[in-house]
Amino acid sequence: MSRFIPRFVPQFVPRWLDARAPGRAGWTAGWTTCVAAVALWSQGVIAAPAALTSAPSTASSLVAATSTPPALQLQGVTDPALIRQIGLSVPAQRFACDAPALVFERYLADATDDARHALQAVGYFHAQFTPSVRTQNGCHLPELTVQLGERVRWSAAEISVVDAHGASLIGQAFVQDFLRANTPATDSPMDQGQYTRLRDGLLSRVRGAGYLDAQWRKHVLRVNPDTNRAVIELALAAGRPAHFGAIDIEQSLLTPELAARLAGVQPGDPYTTANLVAINQNLMSRRYFSTVRVRPQWDERSGDAVPVRVQAKPGSPRSYEFKLGYGTDTGARLGATLNQFYVNPEGHQWRANLSLAQRQQTLSATYTIPRLADPLNQRYELYSAMDRENNLDITSLSTTNGVQWVRNFNRWNTALFTEYLLERSQFGSEPANTSGFCLTGARVGWRDLNDPLFPTRGLAFNASLSGAAQPLLSSASLLRARVQLAGMHPIGGDWVWVGRTEVGGVLTDALTDLPKSLRFFAGGDQSVRGYGYQSLGPVDSTGQPVGGRYVFTASTEVMHPVYGRDWWGAVFVDTGNAFDSLKDISLATGAGVGLRWRSPVGMVRVDVAYPFDGERRLPRLHLGIGAAF
Repeated sequence: MSRFIPRFVPQFVPRWLDARAPGRAGWTAGWTTCVAAVALWSQGVIAAPAALTSAPSTASSLVAATSTPPALQLQGVTDPALIRQIGLSVPAQRFACDAPALVFERYLADATDDARHALQAVGYFHAQFTPSVRTQNGCHLPELTVQLGERVRWSAAEISVVDAHGASLIGQAFVQDFLRANTPATDSPMDQGQYTRLRDGLLSRVRGAGYLDAQWRKHVLRVNPDTNRAVIELALAAGRPAHFGAIDIEQSLLTPELAARLAGVQPGDPYTTANLVAINQNLMSRRYFSTVRVRPQWDERSGDAVPVRVQAKPGSPRSYEFKLGYGTDTGARLGATLNQFYVNPEGHQWRANLSLAQRQQTLSATYTIPRLADPLNQRYELYSAMDRENNLDITSLSTTNGVQWVRNFNRWNTALFTEYLLERSQFGSEPANTSGFCLTGARVGWRDLNDPLFPTRGLAFNASLSGAAQPLLSSASLLRARVQLAGMHPIGGDWVWVGRTEVGGVLTDALTDLPKSLRFFAGGDQSVRGYGYQSLGPVDSTGQPVGGRYVFTASTEVMHPVYGRDWWGAVFVDTGNAFDSLKDISLATGAGVGLRWRSPVGMVRVDVAYPFDGERRLPRLHLGIGAAF
């Protein structure tokens, strides 16, 4: 043994150094620790590290191999969740398998208590434990046999939440929704973790709703093993709701009044976690600032009023975007966008966009002025656009200049606009016609998708109504309306149904005076697949498409993943057409199969469609990026 001491003692020198203290007592404590460790090692309670042996023989190697701490053998439990529950509670063994039997008996006694508490936490209060030590190849193996017994189940929970006046808050949405999702169902198996999540989550939810002084009057989990029932009793005194005090926004870009209104929360509003998050999101949403920090000033709280300090750092004043793509409707396309996020302290912004495609080229600019009374949801826009399009031997060149008032609320987006459209259109070999229209109208849209890049559930709606009067700087009088509706919804398993429709019409006595952009066409990637872009509709005497007064299209499609969750297959049927008379509706139909890829920039669509109508009945390839609406 003496030959091991010089190597063994240094293992405890750090502990001795930590134990030493000034004076004789410190030296005595350190020496006592060292001697005790040697004694435990000599009795086999602590396994000597392999490094302490010197050139072991074959026999000593076998002993070292059997000195690995054995694992507790659990019998009678097969549920992985219960095995994990016990494993997290029972401590690992720190002694060798050839330690004295007394060491194993003490370990099994502690392990039994820990396992009992672990199983009681998940409702097993009648579990029976049989500890034993089995010897195999000179090595002791601890075992614990468990008979689970009947499990305790939940009774109805007794929960009350009252404010400072004793009024119940259970009916409030922020409490009701949480309890509905987290209260254990009656007669379900008991799990103490459910009680803990319910107790802590309810307190957090109530405080997050502004009741900062909420305190428990009672939070008890009662278990009756005789009846195998568990009852949750929670009584929470919410107190008085807090509200926002002064909101100090430290920033150097915008006028103080505009910054305060952009925060979206005013002094006196309910102090809630949702409102704190809203301040941050609102100030970041317009891209004026790069970072926004919202800090409640707890030390300055006065009664129920909590002052808040906001620190906002200016962001980059502009951004540049470049795009490259291809679609069978437009051909190869190149795009660039310049966003100027900050023009002056009144929060003005502008954006310029250039799009160059084989069939269409567009240059547009928009100048935005936030409405001071409600800058988060309302704005005025001055816009101008120049557009050139050449498709199916139809050439059009147009300019549009207008102003609109945009208002957002919930998911709705609305706009009232007036604009002047000047367009030169030429259909085939016919003479070019130039016309101008002073249009006034409204647009409304609603969009709710579960994933903006690759939606599998949601709804999108767009509608517009505009009109022009010939006496008011217009070539003809007209009333034009258009409605688009699209939706996606799972229909069982991994199948997703996709549907869309478009209905539009223009009322006028001078259809021949209407430019191409005010007429209706059908056919193409996002209309009726199997037919060329804008190839469906009325034609002139030479067969040249000229567009119609009305349009109707509809599509139904089902998708299903074919490889992981990024590649989907699709089968679809499209129908529709443009026409001049409601009495003379002739629908063209196409059907086919497609492939959808969830790319980093959105949904990439590849479709092959067969047209059932027309003279040229050959499959047609359609390529596009983004959902087809």
